[in-house]
Amino acid sequence: MINNIVSVSYNDLLSNKNLTNIIEQSYGQNGLGIILVSDYPNLGNKRDKLLKLSQIFANLPKNIKDKYVDPKSNFSFGWSHGKEKMKGGIPDIAKGSYYANPIHDSITNDDKLKTDYPGTYGNNIWPKDILPEFEFAFKNLGQIQLDIGLLVCKHLDKYLQTISNNIHKKDTFYNMIKKSKTYKGRLLHYFPRETKYNSQEDGLCGWHLDHGSITVLPSPLFLDLNGNKIKKPDECGLYIKSRKGTVVKVDIPENCFGVQLGEMFQLLSGGHLRATPHCVRSCINSKISREQFAMFLDCFPNQPLILPDFSLPYKNVINTPFLPEGVPTLESRLKNVKIYRDFVNNTINAYYNS
Repeated sequence: MINNIVSVSYNDLLSNKNLTNIIEQSYGQNGLGIILVSDYPNLGNKRDKLLKLSQIFANLPKNIKDKYVDPKSNFSFGWSHGKEKMKGGIPDIAKGSYYANPIHDSITNDDKLKTDYPGTYGNNIWPKDILPEFEFAFKNLGQIQLDIGLLVCKHLDKYLQTISNNIHKKDTFYNMIKKSKTYKGRLLHYFPRETKYNSQEDGLCGWHLDHGSITVLPSPLFLDLNGNKIKKPDECGLYIKSRKGTVVKVDIPENCFGVQLGEMFQLLSGGHLRATPHCVRSCINSKISREQFAMFLDCFPNQPLILPDFSLPYKNVINTPFLPEGVPTLESRLKNVKIYRDFVNNTINAYYNS
C-alpha cells in the first residue's frame, strides 16, 4: 500500500501474476475504486513536459484561448472553462480543461454522427501555432496511460472470470477498450485560489463519478506563478468518498499512476466492480496552481448496456452510496438508454446543460 491506498508495481501488472485479491481490494464492494501503479520507468520528464504546458496555455490571454473553444461539441474538445456544472448546476470556474483524443485526431467522417454525438465523434483541435510542442506531449503521455489502462483491464477480466466461474470471458474488457477509438484526454489546470476555505468540507463541492470505463492519472504537478515546480501542499488534491461514506485523501506519488474505475465498468461488471464519487480541491494559495492529465478509456460507442448473467440485482448495480445531493445519478442518466454513446450524451447534458 502507498498512503493506505492499494498499490501494485508496474512489473507485476505486466506479469501473469495473480492479482485477484488486489483487484478485489481496490475495486470490489469495499474498495476505494482506485489502484496505484508504482515504479513506472522514466516517467518524470514526459509528465512534467505536458503538465507545465497546461499552466502555460491556461495563462494565455482569453481572446487567444477562445480560438480553441468548441461549443458545438458541448466543450468536449479543445479548451473549456466555466462551462461544466457540478452540484446544483453551479458552473465550475476553479479549473480549466483542454480535451483531445491522444490516439486518434478523427475517428469518423460521418457528419450525422458528429452532429448527433458531438462529444464522442468530434475532431481534435490543437494549438499548433502558439504551442507546437503541446500536441506531441499530450499524445505521448496519453499513449502511456492507455497502455497502463489496458494492463489493468487484463487483470479486471481475470478477476471477473474467477468470481463468475468463467461466465465472464477472457479479455472481454481488454478487447472492449483495445478496439475502441473513443479515448479522451483531459489536461486540467486548477487556478490559484484567492480565498481560504472555511471548513474541511468547503471546496469539496465538485463530487462526481467518471462515466467511462476507467480513468488513468499521473501524479499532479504543483507550480508557482513562474512555472517552477514546488512541493505538493497538504491541503489540496484528490478526495474519494469511500463505500462507508468517509472522505479519503489520495496522493499519487511521482513515479506512479492512479487508475480509477468508471461507471461503465461498474455497470458491465454487474456491480461486482465499483466506482466511487471523487473530487479535487484547489490549493489554498493564490500563488500555486495544480496541473493534471486524466486519460479516460471508453468502450465502443455502440456498446449495448446489458447486465451480464452473473450480475447483482439492478438496483444494487446502479446504486452509488453517499452521493451528494444534486449530483446527477447513474440511474437518471441511464434512463431510456440502450447503447453507450446515448449514455455519454445524457451525461454531457447533465453536467453542461443542466
